[in-house]
Amino acid sequence: MNHTLRGSSLFLWGLAAMVLWCLVSVSPTGASTTDDEVRALKAQVQALMERIDQLEKKEANTPTSQNSKVYWKNGFRFEYTNPKTGNQYKMRLRSGIQLRYTYLNRDDDIAGAEENYSSFTMRRLRLFVDGSAPNKDWKYFIQIQLEPKSKVNVHDAFVVWKKYKYARVQFGRMKIPGLGLEFWQSGFKQNGTDRTIFTDDSEKYWPKGGTPDLKVGGHLLSNGFPIGGMLNYRSQGVVLNGELDMLGQKQFLCYWLGLFNGRDTQGYNDVNSDDKLYSFRVGLNLLPGSDPTGPMGPKTFNNYFMQGDMGYNTTPALATVFSGFWTKDREGYYYDNSGSRQKGIHDINNYGFDVAVLFRYVGFSADLEWAWEEFIQDPDGNALNMEQTWDRWAMRVNLGYFFVPKKWEAVFKYAYLARLYDNDPLNSMESGLKLVEFSNGKYGVEENLQQFIVGINHYFHGFNQYITVDAALLQRNTDDASASEAAAVGMTPDQFDDKTQDDWRFRVMYQYFF
Repeated sequence: MNHTLRGSSLFLWGLAAMVLWCLVSVSPTGASTTDDEVRALKAQVQALMERIDQLEKKEANTPTSQNSKVYWKNGFRFEYTNPKTGNQYKMRLRSGIQLRYTYLNRDDDIAGAEENYSSFTMRRLRLFVDGSAPNKDWKYFIQIQLEPKSKVNVHDAFVVWKKYKYARVQFGRMKIPGLGLEFWQSGFKQNGTDRTIFTDDSEKYWPKGGTPDLKVGGHLLSNGFPIGGMLNYRSQGVVLNGELDMLGQKQFLCYWLGLFNGRDTQGYNDVNSDDKLYSFRVGLNLLPGSDPTGPMGPKTFNNYFMQGDMGYNTTPALATVFSGFWTKDREGYYYDNSGSRQKGIHDINNYGFDVAVLFRYVGFSADLEWAWEEFIQDPDGNALNMEQTWDRWAMRVNLGYFFVPKKWEAVFKYAYLARLYDNDPLNSMESGLKLVEFSNGKYGVEENLQQFIVGINHYFHGFNQYITVDAALLQRNTDDASASEAAAVGMTPDQFDDKTQDDWRFRVMYQYFF
């Protein structure tokens, strides 16, 4: 209760009691007070006491500094406790900005690469709202994207019931805990300018030359084939996840089990079929690190959201993470042997597996990841009589070291991506990946994409404010075709060439996240 009102209440109660005592004391003599006057005074005192009760009740339901507060702690926080019900309401507001400059020196052997790329880009501009209501067992999270698409887009919007740490239920729109741990790692907690080509690492400017550019969202072609990196992206669905203390260690085992509309179906209704995407992720935290809250705490793996050893673990932290997914869907188009899109309803099956090893110790960090997936078009030839099976695989290495603890970090990253493994001209056309076009008028078969990155990061206030600079070689290896392979797409061997595409890139990025 407000101290001023409490003091006033005590004074008024005392005054009322004094008046009553006086009335009782003088009324028997009948000298100065009549019975009517006594009754009138008693009524006034009663009204006064009722008014005091009303003021006290009103104050009990009015927010005060004792049951609400506003402060900053990694975001602006608003907290309120209802004194009548005991319900607790918490909300945090944050914003994240990434301003980047990129210069790409293109290989002029590639068709359409006559001009180099130079651009200032708002790589990410996001608004975040999270908190809990009506108590700590119910958590909510909303992420709104404003850039790079220059429009409002709800990336994430979900609710978590988290009463039990070993069995939480999360539902809404979110990242799919399946293929690709690198995508799971937050875009605002990267120890560098961005993710690698294992996931995407582009502003839709690479690799060009007639084939689709790498993408994160919208990376499925009309036939359902993925032409981006190794990720399931986002969708609407439900996830059961939890942490188990085992073998004398906190959070030794972590798991996620998910059911979603489908791969890369953010904001879509699942209208093609009644099939769903099933996903899982299991993490074994073999060495705990030095975060007292456990290896999933903010100073070690941070729920596997964070790259680098920003927490500067003085005890080794080691985790092995296994992930996978399976989905079936129905598509309305396919590609013929010339790469042209044709109408034709057919089913697709898509499944994959991923394993990652994460290590953190005294400023050194290592992320090693490998992933494989298989895509089956028109299984058993039931619809189009053109069953095709295509495999994809990728790997990445991410090494970082704080040569000045928590301030200066050197990084090296390598990534390899085969968007279509064991590729040939026919697979290139029928998958939708298509052939690589050279500036000499010939064509090539994409074998793989590779990336080599060296960089340095300076952290002013951890991931809240830092600047990063890197230089990279982006490479694509291509192959020519034999007579039979060329004939399968109505071409001849002399129309093909084998070249290595080498693109050199420089980037600098400033991140502001408060």
